[in-house]
Amino acid sequence: MCRPALALALVSAVALHPGPLSAGAVSPPAAAEWPLISDADGVGPTADLPLPGSPDFQVADDPLDQLRAIYARIPGLQDVELHREGVILEVRGRALSVEDRDDAIRYAREVVPGIVYVDSRALVVETDLRRRLQPAVERTREKGMAFLRFLPSLLLGLVVVVAGAVLGGWLSQRRFPFRRENPNPFVENLVRQAVRAGVLLLAVVLALDLMGIAALVGAVLGAAGVLGIAVGFAFRDIVENYLAGILLSIRQPFAVRDHVRLAGEEGRIVRLTGKETVLMTLDGNHVQVPNATVFKSVITNLTRNPRRRFVFTVDVASDEVLDVALGVARETLVGLGGILAQPAPAVRVQELGDSSVTIQVIAWVDQTESDFGKVRSRTIQAVKEAFEAAGVRTPPPEFGVRLLEGQGPSQEVPRQPLEGSERGQDLPGRGRKSSGPVPGDRAGRVEAPSGREQDDLSPDTTIQEEIDREYRESGGENLLDDR
Repeated sequence: MCRPALALALVSAVALHPGPLSAGAVSPPAAAEWPLISDADGVGPTADLPLPGSPDFQVADDPLDQLRAIYARIPGLQDVELHREGVILEVRGRALSVEDRDDAIRYAREVVPGIVYVDSRALVVETDLRRRLQPAVERTREKGMAFLRFLPSLLLGLVVVVAGAVLGGWLSQRRFPFRRENPNPFVENLVRQAVRAGVLLLAVVLALDLMGIAALVGAVLGAAGVLGIAVGFAFRDIVENYLAGILLSIRQPFAVRDHVRLAGEEGRIVRLTGKETVLMTLDGNHVQVPNATVFKSVITNLTRNPRRRFVFTVDVASDEVLDVALGVARETLVGLGGILAQPAPAVRVQELGDSSVTIQVIAWVDQTESDFGKVRSRTIQAVKEAFEAAGVRTPPPEFGVRLLEGQGPSQEVPRQPLEGSERGQDLPGRGRKSSGPVPGDRAGRVEAPSGREQDDLSPDTTIQEEIDREYRESGGENLLDDR
């Protein structure tokens, strides 16, 4: 409580309890006669009393008695004496500090009417260290006693907080109701942490209420809200990645070891952390993509559906019989290793060009039994060899050259036959019209081996094995359900 209010209350109290006082040292009335309340400085007067100089302020019969009562209630001015001679008021004695001395002069001018001059030359500041420390020692003693009175409530509050922490930890470790059939481990962990934090927060609020400082909760929550906003702006990217990680963990758009394309990268999923998604490319390299980027990107999961379609095109000469070419390609696909019978493979005419016709070949692969890349490669090879065996020509690039001489009309240069064409031999790179291979036409060509390696269409698990090895050696955080 500020000292003007203290002076006000003391003046009002004196007005309520008038009585003669000696001109010397003032002996304050008994404490039971004063209407007092406790404040931060120890003991103070009741509030809401008029100040000196206000219209509601009433002056007692002897203003000096009022002033002496005020000095008696202030620890630093209890040794001050007053002496009045007409309009001059002499203040003498010892004040414990310069502030107390200034307050004594100010109270004298405000309380005692008709005073023109306040003589404070005899009011000196106390230099005895023991006397100057006495008020501080008294305040310390009073605060120590207050703490001792508060100690039982504090101990009870601590017991409640510890009990809440133990109860929250016990509840968060229970299997029911957090465990469900194939739950999301990250969501389950969030629920457990929320239960633990909620029980602990309830215990803290109850403890503060027992200690009588429940009003502190509002201030703490307000400060926490302001701090949260500041942290959110300062670490916006981190918070965004963390929230995106939570949403990705809930949605589960991919699982560990899935083959995906996202954010311009392709590879297999290694793990999902609170900040980033880790991929292992088909070259065995690690790529870390921020979760916010993954959440905003188009994700292509090539593993979620085990059946996957591949498409490739092949050009044939424009003068070929298309039914023959389509039939050769279709017969090649039937019964070829790794290609599914359902959905059935398809061969279609895709486009008609200037010097060729583009044929599209479509087939499906079960990725759990066969490797997609191996089957596609083997199918392209088989169709090429079947076209060569059936004499279906795949035209090479051709260019026509026209020579211009002077400004006259263009003169075409007759095309010279290539070597061997006069003997009826086919041009290099062209197939034959015959329905089957001509004996001797494959002279000098090395036949492809038909060993086990050529027919191995099993899935390539190299990258999956690297991911498994990394898990065994390093472990680490993973928000994906690997079960």
